[in-house]
Amino acid sequence: MESEPDLYSSVALKAEAIEAELRRLGRWDSQPLPEVQFMDMGPFGSNTMVFEQWIQFVLLPRIHDIIVKRDEFPVKSQVATYAVRNFDGDPNAETLIDLLSGFDKLFNTNGVVSSIPPFQPQKPEDRDPVAVMTTLTNILPLFEGDALESQLQTFDNFLSVLDSSMRPAVSELLHQASLLTSSEVSRKRIQQAAGNVLRGERVSEPYNHEEAMKKYMEEFKRSYPDTPA
Repeated sequence: MESEPDLYSSVALKAEAIEAELRRLGRWDSQPLPEVQFMDMGPFGSNTMVFEQWIQFVLLPRIHDIIVKRDEFPVKSQVATYAVRNFDGDPNAETLIDLLSGFDKLFNTNGVVSSIPPFQPQKPEDRDPVAVMTTLTNILPLFEGDALESQLQTFDNFLSVLDSSMRPAVSELLHQASLLTSSEVSRKRIQQAAGNVLRGERVSEPYNHEEAMKKYMEEFKRSYPDTPA
């Protein structure tokens, strides 16, 4: 296993790539799951949620919590093994499986399997806002359109619990992210967000649940045209 500082960095980057791939596939939920779905959810969430939801709402938050607290990682991971079975026959999931396989390789040793701590839903105030936003700015250049807007919504969540004196630093983070963005449209959007932060305004556009659900259903119908309405 890698030394701890290197492992934290490697796991953080891999987690960001997994999130980015889920968003690219349109398999990232814009709204949280009801708490009842975290009760008796079974291995990989199989009793109460789809595998992609388990990755988003259980695996990634657990990993983030370990990184922030500098806790110990499990010495064994079998996420990719389950993913291969779960995504059998799904050609769109090949990259996701590869990423999860790389994730497993970061932990798999000859040691004893260590369980991941029980899931506790996290609120913005329970996490280090500056650390999270710094991590987010590193991956903002990967996103466009609705996926980018979803990332910017996270900035609003954390800015709501930060002192206003931190806004110039957050604005600079966004500005630096814009310089690394290849899409001209996305670059301008991130620069606009940076300006909004300085002015004490929202970073993201107000969330429109009805419009988001409409887009989700349109994407679902394109992906699964034979599913009854």
